[in-house]
Amino acid sequence: MGKNEAVDVLVIGAGPSGTVAASILNQKGFKVKIVEKQQFPRFVIGESLLPRCMDNFARAGFIDAIEKAGFQKKFGARFSGVNAHCEFDFSIQHTPGWTWTWQVQRARFDHILATEVEKMGVEVSYNQEVTGVLFHGDEEITTTVVGLDGTVRTIDSRFIVDASGYGRVLPRLLHLDRKSDFPERSSFFTHVLPEKEITGKERNQIIIIVHTNGVWGWVIPFDDGTSSIGVVGSPEQIGRFDGSEEARMRQWIEEVPTLKERFTRGEFKFKPRTISGYSASVSQLYGKGFVLTGNSAEFLDPIFSSGTTFATESG
Repeated sequence: MGKNEAVDVLVIGAGPSGTVAASILNQKGFKVKIVEKQQFPRFVIGESLLPRCMDNFARAGFIDAIEKAGFQKKFGARFSGVNAHCEFDFSIQHTPGWTWTWQVQRARFDHILATEVEKMGVEVSYNQEVTGVLFHGDEEITTTVVGLDGTVRTIDSRFIVDASGYGRVLPRLLHLDRKSDFPERSSFFTHVLPEKEITGKERNQIIIIVHTNGVWGWVIPFDDGTSSIGVVGSPEQIGRFDGSEEARMRQWIEEVPTLKERFTRGEFKFKPRTISGYSASVSQLYGKGFVLTGNSAEFLDPIFSSGTTFATESG
């Protein structure tokens, strides 16, 4: 393959999808390298897991490292509406499997997975942006990578796993993007320290808020007493309040009973953020020499904690 740096598999992105894929490939004896555009730890949304993730983390060899971090354990979900509530208990199953999982601050969580896969012998290079991919033929791919300092280098590989998430590297470079069939949606969220800590059964659940037609929300308690909260709807619905980000979030808290009773005088840990138009699709999920995993492939509203589950399963 020439004089460039050479590996069997190049993984783009060091999130859960990329690290799960890299660990399993490494176990199979392949030489794997991960390139990541950002520096970890870094914030990302998508903090509540499903038990199916546990099988994937176990296969990747990550369970012990995650357990030591002391993340909040999660045993189920609570669906909360104006006049009705129902619960989903992970221990009630039709087939054997994990009966619990975690709720995680993704900055710390993703960093743990990336550090663990490095301990296994997989090199992770941060602040590295993929700007070009050239397919020479059977099992010959050259990827151009630009560092934060502007340094350009090339990496030869036999295969590429694109786990770049919202970056969607290969869909952009290979013109695989396709307009999503889902309507445009926006999410508005923050982390908050409530005046009174969430205790009891709710501590071990995600609360899924059924608010109005087309608008839903979440409450995800963490191990440090803070919670992730957010609302999801059309851009018009989510953006209908005026004022600063904090003022708008206070108005949402006042309007949604499930949020109001828990977070009226809560302390925001960062300025509320908005992500819009995140649903995405592609014309193909894989091709000769590459595969798309996680959000790089498809993305839709992650109701019931499906986002990281799809990411790790595809990884």
